[in-house]
Amino acid sequence: MTQQYFSIQHSLSVNIEPVSIDHVPTSRLALENEMPIPFKMANDVAEIDSNALRSIRNIGEQADALADFLQMQNNKINLIMGYVLAQQDNPESRFNTTLFGAGEIKFIAHDNLTLEQAVRIKIFLPSDSAAIYCYGTISARETQEGDENLIEYTASYTRIRDIDREILIRATLRIQQLQLKQRAELRQQNGQQDDQQINPQ
Repeated sequence: MTQQYFSIQHSLSVNIEPVSIDHVPTSRLALENEMPIPFKMANDVAEIDSNALRSIRNIGEQADALADFLQMQNNKINLIMGYVLAQQDNPESRFNTTLFGAGEIKFIAHDNLTLEQAVRIKIFLPSDSAAIYCYGTISARETQEGDENLIEYTASYTRIRDIDREILIRATLRIQQLQLKQRAELRQQNGQQDDQQINPQ
């Protein structure tokens, strides 16, 4: 039974390239060997950052100052990694997600992919200074209302590193928290506006 992962509605830049099933790596080691170096570097750095920040929270009074210092160093690295990863983004195969998660993505494209088509997937996560390189298959397709040539495709991952899946899990949770915060702030603003209308100065 395939494990189910949480997904969230959000727009991310992705590259989707149809490939022959013969070109899909047959193991995670083969995927590692094929993966462009910038993807390995970015995601290894993201994992190191996450582990380092978790560790220093337990060292006492100096933790905040050290965390601030590490965050500044991390920001410098992120700027460089963002530039390097941008070179891996191919405009000819670029699409935007309507939904993404650690098990699948959905994106809208023209009617040129078939069910069970193998695809190479690059997912760019600029806010996390990370990018995912993996493979999947087209597991569903749905015609968009008003334009029969536009299809919302679902691509389910078939070959992905565990570290990359963890990064996707963290990214979905971070974006969910941000969306919930934005909704709460919007509700608060609307409530204040209603109060002003009921009780004008």
